[in-house]
Amino acid sequence: MRSIKSKVLLLIVGIMAVTAAVFIFFTKQYVGNTMLEAEQKSVRNAMFLIKLNVENEYKSLLFHKMTTLTQRKNEMKDLSTAVHSGLENLYRLTDDGILAGEDAKARALDWVRGLEHKKDRTFFIYSEDLTILSHPNRYFIGTQLPGLMDVKGQPLLRSMMEKVKREGGGFASFSWDDAEGGTEAGARKLGYFAYVPGWKWVIGTAVSIEDIEREAQRKLNLIVEELRQTFARTKLAQTGYFFLFNGRKELLVHPTLAGKALQDIKNASSGNLLIDDLIASARTPDKPIEYLWQDSSEERGGHTLYESYVDYFKTLDWYIVSSIRKDEIELPAKDLVMRQTLFIAAIFAASLLIAYLLVSQLSKHLGKLAAYAKELPSHDFSSTAVEPSSIEPLARKYRDEVGRLAEAFLFMEHELKQYIHDLRETTAAKERIESELEIARDIQMSFLPKIFPPFPDRKEFDIYAMVRPAREVGGDFYDFFFVDEDHLFFSLGDVSGKGVPASLFMAVTKTLLRASAGVGVDPDHVMASVNNRLCDGNDACMFVTVICGILNVRTGEVVCADGGHNPSLYVSLPDEVKFLDLPRAMALGVMEETHYKMERLVLKPGETIFMYTDGITEAMNVCAEMYSDDRLLNCVYRMKGLSVKEICDGLMESIDDFSRGAPQADDITMLAIRYRGDS
Repeated sequence: MRSIKSKVLLLIVGIMAVTAAVFIFFTKQYVGNTMLEAEQKSVRNAMFLIKLNVENEYKSLLFHKMTTLTQRKNEMKDLSTAVHSGLENLYRLTDDGILAGEDAKARALDWVRGLEHKKDRTFFIYSEDLTILSHPNRYFIGTQLPGLMDVKGQPLLRSMMEKVKREGGGFASFSWDDAEGGTEAGARKLGYFAYVPGWKWVIGTAVSIEDIEREAQRKLNLIVEELRQTFARTKLAQTGYFFLFNGRKELLVHPTLAGKALQDIKNASSGNLLIDDLIASARTPDKPIEYLWQDSSEERGGHTLYESYVDYFKTLDWYIVSSIRKDEIELPAKDLVMRQTLFIAAIFAASLLIAYLLVSQLSKHLGKLAAYAKELPSHDFSSTAVEPSSIEPLARKYRDEVGRLAEAFLFMEHELKQYIHDLRETTAAKERIESELEIARDIQMSFLPKIFPPFPDRKEFDIYAMVRPAREVGGDFYDFFFVDEDHLFFSLGDVSGKGVPASLFMAVTKTLLRASAGVGVDPDHVMASVNNRLCDGNDACMFVTVICGILNVRTGEVVCADGGHNPSLYVSLPDEVKFLDLPRAMALGVMEETHYKMERLVLKPGETIFMYTDGITEAMNVCAEMYSDDRLLNCVYRMKGLSVKEICDGLMESIDDFSRGAPQADDITMLAIRYRGDS
């Protein structure tokens, strides 16, 4: 039988030989593809940076244009406001009887004509019948300019008259040659119109915006020039480059063809026009397009296979294209594959030699460690006494893997002894705690009414409640009892926190509610009394949200008070389920002398009040979605015709189905009361 040394060495040699052969076989394809993807990614990254630069430049251009327009608008509005104020002052003179109406209008028009009119800014006034009353060009005075249209093709004067009557003022864009006789076309203008209600005039202020368009075009030309310089500095592989063309198929930037059209260049691989294939490829910018192109630099005049990425900048109708020869992309990958193959062969040869030396060194001590491992099951792990071991010399002498393995065996033996000792103590303590928590759960559940129906001889109402703690003990509770022959007190609450502290606080709250409720005591006074007593000595800063009320079983009248609790559901006749809008106050135990408000409503026979804790609406499924108020409302609505017990059971089934697979995070408690009427 061969020794472990020879077996391990033979195994290592075999694995390394097979791995080397397989790795060398597949490395060419894998590394080649990786390098190809790296080159393609580099091109895509460059495309992204170029497009990002274009977007930033265009945003800057757009921002400058919008800023200038906004400034022009503000200037026009300010000027129009000043003119409007002057006209209003003159109009008030007619109201005061100082000037006659026509005299005041004449003075107003003379005053406007005397205002400073700059070359690119015009004031004019027209009346309600769309007649020009004042204009720097006397040719237009007395006319209605029927051919003057806004950008929507509507008569400008009429549309602005209607708008300013509604809104007091507004902007409009239009073209107007305000030279003598010109009304159909001309320079683009931006106007602000304001209404003078006293005389039913419209003040118009118009400025030319042709300079803004010219400035925008100048900046656009600068963007193209910057791209031309950027493309000239950017190289792809050895001879690759970027170029730019627009939606009209005109080259904007190209190292050799700039300013020419692409309609005559064909893709030899598809037979289509190259420009059409590039435009189609822009729909998938992350996928390259390959095409054959007769390169003028080819000595034999043949076709060269190229690869390009195309990205479309819709705002400017530009196409950004990378162009690189396919063989230039693959060349670095081929060189790298060859160098990597030689390097791997050298590494594997050296690894074989090192493996032989390591196996020879390790095999001397494996037998001793294996024998010790076989003896471990016979050791007494229940005893913590330290006994000498046969592998301790290996741990002391060697600081390599053999020594650390020996130390690991010794450490494992010691830890197993300690673990078994601790496990015994932990198991006993855990069993004791679980037993105590079970007793605490039984005691806590005994605090709550569990027999339903609780008052078999009372037919005026039907009541049902249930609670499911998230842990062994919880902080939710419900309670109900008669304070006299005709009045049923009911309450439901949710203590902050979970576990034993919450259960103790819950017991105190429930006891105080019972002690505070009595004949003639309204729910708001009960809440205020319990709140003050909970705040006294509440060093743990715990609190509880509570909703409580009193049902008059003879009349169906319910008085309720809400201390920070979830809104209850009201199932009313004939077919409605909604949340009760009770006045909400602060939770109990937060601040002394808190005042609570009370709400009254009268239940008709067959109507139901449903109370619950947030463990229902905040129950989560495996996708971290909450059950929500809407699901609760819809679920109760579907079951509104069932008994209160069937409603509670059906809702719990709905919550279980929704949160199946997810742990219960909070206590779930519900209480339903249906008024049947005085028997």
